Amino acid sequence: MKILVFGNIGSGKTTFCKALSEHLSDWEYLAIDDFRRTYGDNTFKGDSIAKSHFIKSITHDDSLQLIESSGFGRLGSSLARRLQKYEGELIVLVLLVKGDQCKQRLESREWDVPFPENTTKGDALVKKMDKLIFSNFLFERWSTREKTLFIQAPHIVPNDTLVLISTLTSYINTKGLANLNNHFI
Repeated sequence: MKILVFGNIGSGKTTFCKALSEHLSDWEYLAIDDFRRTYGDNTFKGDSIAKSHFIKSITHDDSLQLIESSGFGRLGSSLARRLQKYEGELIVLVLLVKGDQCKQRLESREWDVPFPENTTKGDALVKKMDKLIFSNFLFERWSTREKTLFIQAPHIVPNDTLVLISTLTSYINTKGLANLNNHFI
């Protein structure tokens, strides 16, 4: 089984995934930013190398993987192609956090991720991704895949995060997705 967590820059993907991973100790946690820190060097070539290692780390076997990415761009397309071959269960969770709130969070963030574009362009990127997040783009990308649970989580605050984590872990531990076929919430 695999869980994909998608969202805008500053939407809380990393915070949510780290909290969720505490409850899923057997799961491997893969975040594109970690690969950028390891392989990136603020160049497009370095970013391409980081993305390549990230995609290659996603397995087609029954490994339990928690995967964090925005879900868009070339990386999102590569991720979708990679998981077309995966026949196991998949949970796609999209964090629906408005762009204005993402921008506020980014103002206090210290950028420690080697990224090939100037981080001062963050406002434009957040705005572009905001439109995609609130469109049907991700739903359309993942809706044809069997054994998929698609969840859109509106703006979440700490208490909502705990409820969502509890719901997900309970679902995974008791039901699984074995009989699930294109289910969307």
